[in-house]
Amino acid sequence: MTLAEEAEQFAARLRMLKERSGSSFEALARQTGISRSSLHRYCAGTKLPAGYGPVHAFAKACGASSEELRELHRLWALADAARPSAAPAATSPNEPSADDPPPGDGRDGWKVVAEPSSRPVAPASREHRRARRPVVVAAVTISLVATATTAFVMLAPERDPGEPTVVKSQQGTVSAIAPVRVFNIEGNCKKREERVPSCSMGLARDPRRKYDAHNVVGHRVWHDDVLNADCVLYEGDRVEDETGVGTTRWFRVRLPQVPGGIAWLPAVRTHDNPTLPICA
Repeated sequence: MTLAEEAEQFAARLRMLKERSGSSFEALARQTGISRSSLHRYCAGTKLPAGYGPVHAFAKACGASSEELRELHRLWALADAARPSAAPAATSPNEPSADDPPPGDGRDGWKVVAEPSSRPVAPASREHRRARRPVVVAAVTISLVATATTAFVMLAPERDPGEPTVVKSQQGTVSAIAPVRVFNIEGNCKKREERVPSCSMGLARDPRRKYDAHNVVGHRVWHDDVLNADCVLYEGDRVEDETGVGTTRWFRVRLPQVPGGIAWLPAVRTHDNPTLPICA
C-alpha cells in the first residue's frame, strides 16, 4: 500500500465522521481549537497530523464511538508510519498548523500590516546610503554566524543512547514539562479501579533497545496514570499495542522513584501529543 493510499484511507474516515456529524469546519474548529484550514486539509488528505491528539479531538467532536476511535487511531498510525522519515511532517511556512488560533478570535488568516505614513519621506542621501551599507553587511554576517552556531549545536554528535538529553540552542537548554496520560487499549484494564499486576505496564530504561522485560524500570504504571514528559524521541524501538498499531516515538518521563530519575513511555501508550523538544 502506498503512502497516498494509507493517507487517503485515513482522510476518508475523517470525512465520513464529519459528514455524519453534520457540523461545519468552522463549528468543529471552535470545538477542537484546531484551525479550520488544518481540519480541511486533514479531511482532504493533503496534510497528515503530526500527532494523534488533534485526530482524537476531531473525532470526539464528531461523536465517534470508542470502537471508531480505536480504528481511527490504527489508520492514523499506519499513515504516520509510512511517512518518508520517522519525524513528523514539517509544516510549510505558509500553511497553518494544528495549533493555529480558531476562527473568530481576529487572528485566523490575517496579518497585521502597519498603516503607511501620510508624511512624505525624504530619500536618503548618497553619502548616507554608502555609510549605511557596511552596517547592513555586518548585521547579515552576524546573523549568518549565529545561525551556523545554532545549527552546529543542533547537529552535534549523538550522546550515549542510554541517557539522551534535551536539544540545546545558544540560549541554553530548552526547558519544557508536559503531562501525558497513560492509555491502555485493553478494555477490561481501562474499566478496573484496582491496580492489578496484569493490567500494569512497564517503562523502558533505554528506548533504543528492544522493549522487553529486561529493559524496564522497577516502577509500573496503569491506565489513566499521569506522567511528566520533558522531551520526545522519534527513532526508538518500534512498539505495537494489542491491535497492531505501532510507533517508534517515545516520551522521556520524569520518575523520581527509579535510579537516574527518568524512564521512557512508548507513544502508542498515550493519546496525548504535547509540544516538547526533541531528545538528542
